[in-house]
Amino acid sequence: SVKTLAENYANHHAKEAVVAATNQQQNADAEKEKNRCYTHFFLDVPADLSGSRPHQALINFQDNQKPGNIKGKNNKSKKRDTKNKPALQQSNGDGKGIFKIQLAALPPGMEDIATPMLLYNSDRTAKTFLHPPSSPDDEDDDGGYFKIKKMITDSGTSGALGATGGQKAYFYGIVTKTKSGPNVISIDVHSGLVPSQTW
Repeated sequence: SVKTLAENYANHHAKEAVVAATNQQQNADAEKEKNRCYTHFFLDVPADLSGSRPHQALINFQDNQKPGNIKGKNNKSKKRDTKNKPALQQSNGDGKGIFKIQLAALPPGMEDIATPMLLYNSDRTAKTFLHPPSSPDDEDDDGGYFKIKKMITDSGTSGALGATGGQKAYFYGIVTKTKSGPNVISIDVHSGLVPSQTW
């Protein structure tokens, strides 16, 4: 009968609507979980946001001037010997890379001041400064800057200059490239720190 066909038709579409709504809710829940596990920052952000110092440089304090590593007219740089060194873990298999975040040491009595943190990967193809929110109770932080800073201060290691040079820690992260606008780094703050690397 027509009534039975109409009821079956309505029931079929009602079931499809329930399945679609359930899938939509599951996708929204998965997106919320992803946002809870990651904090996001723009790449290529300078340390000084005032715009008055356009020619900033990063200084490497590690001793790279060993005999044979000095470049000049008569000196040829030697390639690194990678045969006898253990391979470093550069990703975890999920497409996540490893990123170092460095926290500068501050003078005694100023430890609570929020300063930019330097983030980069081993080949320096992704680098940026992570800036604190403009005010301590700024809700735009989304748990990112201060959460990362706490993870570094609680579980990080000393930098190249020892305790006077600040602290560092390694995190998993994903770079998202955009066609227009700056690229984004998503740092995994849920999985914990990556074991210390040699770079």
